[in-house]
Amino acid sequence: MSLSSLRLVSQASFRQCLLAPSILLVSSRRGFQEVQEKKVAVVTGASRGVGYATAKELCNRLSSGHIYCTSRGATDHLNTIIKQEMGEKAPMVEFHHMEATDITSIIGLRNKIFNKHGQIDILINNAGMYFPPCDDPTEHFCQVENTLQINYWGLKNVCNAFLPMLSNTARIVNMSSHLGHLSLIPDKDIRRELGDPQLTEQQLDSLVLQYKNHCTAFHDDFRAAGWPRCAYTVSKVAVNAYTRVLQGQLEKRGNEYEGVVVNSIHPGSHHSKISQDSPLTAAEAAKSVVNTALLAHPCQHPRGKFIWHDLKIVNWDKGTSYAVGIGMSA
Repeated sequence: MSLSSLRLVSQASFRQCLLAPSILLVSSRRGFQEVQEKKVAVVTGASRGVGYATAKELCNRLSSGHIYCTSRGATDHLNTIIKQEMGEKAPMVEFHHMEATDITSIIGLRNKIFNKHGQIDILINNAGMYFPPCDDPTEHFCQVENTLQINYWGLKNVCNAFLPMLSNTARIVNMSSHLGHLSLIPDKDIRRELGDPQLTEQQLDSLVLQYKNHCTAFHDDFRAAGWPRCAYTVSKVAVNAYTRVLQGQLEKRGNEYEGVVVNSIHPGSHHSKISQDSPLTAAEAAKSVVNTALLAHPCQHPRGKFIWHDLKIVNWDKGTSYAVGIGMSA
């Protein structure tokens, strides 16, 4: 089969997942289709930016449901603001305190949701942080530690806590970045390991720890070892790899999880600390995030993929730049 034919097949599969006839849809005033099925969703890191916009967009796109937004800070003012903005849909959304690096707070929220709903249908992992790379060895190590703790280990904490209560058609969306392309890792052997489709979770964890150890002020030899200075890049490459690993793990579990779909996405929105060309507004970026979170059941494709903000699949583990695999208009 030719490359063009493969793209047509992939595009048709993606469209089928986004607009599957098994889900009842009606036109909404926002120009998107409103999902009639009741959904329970969790959006981490939702206090501002694309996380906040995603919570609002999800609320607009669902006719009914419950959206639990998390923030590591105070939530009273956030609840007041978002409920005012959502109007008649205000009862659908609420903020709760949770830190991705604090397993106790994660389990506390998980248990609260479980006791009320029994399961969740959507998990959007947006919580994260970025530091401009620093030349000072001690400060750089602090950046590495903090970045990996929330962007990679924190994301895994949230996933591991909520995996047992996923519905059998749940969708997980892991927020990635244009800086999460494997070509940004200098060493070819490290790239080969991270990009291996057979990579295990334990091997991935080991590679992330290796990077951290090379970045300690005592060693400070990450460059010679083939790693980049930017911890954010390493964390987002690891998120893309983990997304594929997790999808594989769920599929191996069989019937209970075979309908669960995991993908990562570069939302394309402006980040105050990251330079990028033609950034979207947070509201524009949120539409693609929510489209990915609402992939309909059954969905054979995309699964375990890295999706660009224009809903094209990116081969993050191949090539040297943004490589388009399939696409559809947002």
